[in-house]
Amino acid sequence: MLNNSDSNKHSDFYKASKISFSLEKLLDDFSLWFPKARNYGYTADELYRVEDNAIVTFIPIPIVEDGNYKLWLFCFVRVERMTPRIKNLLLSELSEIFDLSKIANLTHFEHYFIVADVVRGRITPKFGKKSVYVIKADYAYKVYEITAKAILGFIKSFRKNVKYGDDLLALCDELEKFAERMRKRADELKSSTQPSPTHHPSNSNPVETRKKAKTAESREEAEEYLALLEKSRVIK
Repeated sequence: MLNNSDSNKHSDFYKASKISFSLEKLLDDFSLWFPKARNYGYTADELYRVEDNAIVTFIPIPIVEDGNYKLWLFCFVRVERMTPRIKNLLLSELSEIFDLSKIANLTHFEHYFIVADVVRGRITPKFGKKSVYVIKADYAYKVYEITAKAILGFIKSFRKNVKYGDDLLALCDELEKFAERMRKRADELKSSTQPSPTHHPSNSNPVETRKKAKTAESREEAEEYLALLEKSRVIK
């Protein structure tokens, strides 16, 4: 399983963002699960690892196989620039750095979030058990927003389709509380990064118009995925 990296790694995190978003804050939010780790057969340092500008962290989900709780993997990366080619190289590198193949049997879902200051080219989100999102730093609140809705979508489906005992019901409750925490973080970050109306002159130039169109398109893609989550089903 994963070993905890040196805590001094936190000081190496990328801090150039102009908005109130950081990997350190994300890890702090996910640390809610660390004191609970032993309840699900793990230790705190097995639930996360830090490497420079990337975090891999896990949360338990109410699926038990061979006596082990399955895990949901979340990977967060902070970079300056992202392109389709760099994305593919980065995902391959992350798998090697964190040696994710060793824990594949324990991992039920994987979510990868790449937050970049500059995004070049069209990078379509990938949805499924291994989901990948490239998010421009200006919209970093979507990291929290998508995480919250993904967890709630899964729990809603789980409650409808799976028979469970009191222990799994308690974990469902914990996950819903955690999702609410993520949602609140998304709202806080969104409200703190919304541009002032005075920053939007009526005579916008063509470059700005194209940027707005791309942003709207990205939002539509995200909304389509979130709609799919609402219809998701857990296989018995």
